[in-house]
Amino acid sequence: MTINNVNLARADGEPIPATAFGMSLDVDSWTWQWSAALHGRALPLITPGPGGEPVQVIATINGAPYRLLAESYSRERRFGKTTINVKGRGITALLDAPYSPALNHGNSLARTAHQLMGEVLTLNGVPFGWDVDWQMTDWLVPGGLWTHQGSFMSALVDIAGAAGGYIQPHDTEQTVIALPRYPAAPWEWSGLTPAFELPSSSVSVEGIEWLRKATYDRVFVSGVADGIEGRIKRAGTAGTLVAPSITHPLITDMEAARQRGIAELGNTGVQAHISLRLPVLETTGVIKPGALIRYVDGSTTHLGYVRATSLEWSSPMLRQVLSVETHPE
Repeated sequence: MTINNVNLARADGEPIPATAFGMSLDVDSWTWQWSAALHGRALPLITPGPGGEPVQVIATINGAPYRLLAESYSRERRFGKTTINVKGRGITALLDAPYSPALNHGNSLARTAHQLMGEVLTLNGVPFGWDVDWQMTDWLVPGGLWTHQGSFMSALVDIAGAAGGYIQPHDTEQTVIALPRYPAAPWEWSGLTPAFELPSSSVSVEGIEWLRKATYDRVFVSGVADGIEGRIKRAGTAGTLVAPSITHPLITDMEAARQRGIAELGNTGVQAHISLRLPVLETTGVIKPGALIRYVDGSTTHLGYVRATSLEWSSPMLRQVLSVETHPE
């Protein structure tokens, strides 16, 4: 049995009375989206200050904190009762519009992709308080090969995406996490140990969406100028079904080409995206995108990566819904 406990508070610790809360994150989103229903008296607690900066909110879910921004609200009056509906995003939204200007990014000197992300998170070469948790395989980028115009976040997304990766927010810290979309190719998943084994007694299948994508077993991944060409083929196949070619200035090393090739070839063939609904268990907490899970449904075992997570709380009920990408054999 899990006793649910969801609390909202300002970053300075002042409690924010709430009756409902929800948040969501998917593999292609680099920050949480959230909303809550608050008591009418909570309005001053989430109103921006004189400078217009959004109020930072700490949502604590069964003991685990998440740092969020309160960005907009509406007031609803019904039968003499006032409710404040507030919406916002996680603190990584500060790295994108409207909080971040559009800047020119680039590398005049040779840098690794990890170092490039670190340099993006600077102003005139001076760090402004954000860090990178790099969990991809790194590679070297010669000087003068990469330019990008946009916000801090759009530059980070471009670097990770060059090698088929994505950006995920840290729960509370000013840290962005660079993750590979496919840590292993789908045809190798059976040999992996899942991060979570979900008990069938606590999980219900909300739905299954079948996707039939083109089946490829080879892709050409190349850079520009001084980049390289990677010919990525699925082992054990003829390599005759060639996917559309991929070109990116940051494909300057075979490690970048290999990771991008796995991401392209992994997202092919027949897939089943399974929607699972379950409590926020003490043994799992909130299961975020990127987690490999195994779930047994009768005689069928599902193994796949979580691609989207949504959380729903209306006191006292708390549930999370996971979208899991699986590749049936």
